[in-house]
Amino acid sequence: MLKVTVTENKRGRSTVLLVLVISLVLHIAVYAYSSEVASKIKTPPRTIKVAIQQKRAPEKKTEIKPEPPKPKPKPEPKPEPPKPEPEQPKPTPKPNEEPPTPPEEPAPEVFGVTKDSLGAGDSGVSVRVGNTLGKEMEKEYIDPDKIKPLPKQKKKIVPAGKLTSMPSWKTSIKPIYTEQAREKEIEGVVLLEVLIDETGRVRKVKVLKKLGFGLDEAAIEAVRKSSFTPGMRDKTPVATKIQIPFRFVLED
Repeated sequence: MLKVTVTENKRGRSTVLLVLVISLVLHIAVYAYSSEVASKIKTPPRTIKVAIQQKRAPEKKTEIKPEPPKPKPKPEPKPEPPKPEPEQPKPTPKPNEEPPTPPEEPAPEVFGVTKDSLGAGDSGVSVRVGNTLGKEMEKEYIDPDKIKPLPKQKKKIVPAGKLTSMPSWKTSIKPIYTEQAREKEIEGVVLLEVLIDETGRVRKVKVLKKLGFGLDEAAIEAVRKSSFTPGMRDKTPVATKIQIPFRFVLED
């Protein structure tokens, strides 16, 4: 069996202890020296900037609530059909009361000139008496006393001063010089007022200035047999009244 024996060296232990003491003393001296030097050196303070960032609070989203649906309009009730009115009883005529007169029938149109257009006295010229010149002459003769005047026309008559163009002759017929006027050596002017409709037809003739002796009727007959182009207003034919003079002069 092998045995190991450890021999302590007293000299070596003392040497190690001395080294430790010298090392401790040196450390203390170095620390003291460095503290003194550091106190003499003034180090300028440093400014450290710190940026502080603040987080924004999250925005609250406003919720948009959908509008409630509008109620559908109620359909309007259909109107009830009108009830038929009850028939009113016809009034019974009272005793000794005359029955209502029926409305007069409109006067029929009869070719010829009106009575108020003729001159007074015997003219010696045969002229048909009627109530219009806007139709063909009847074959049968009608008693002038039975001819009723026609109602006034409701057509608008444009004054001659407002026309774009005046009526003009298509065909002009000369009036006949009556024997009675020749014998009396009557000369002068017969002035007529003539109503010409939008078709150019002569509707009415009125004597404004008379000579008599059949010359007034001769002038009316000449106008009736003549033809015209209607007056125009803005390219539209219209009815109008014009004055037409007829001069009667005896020739040598």
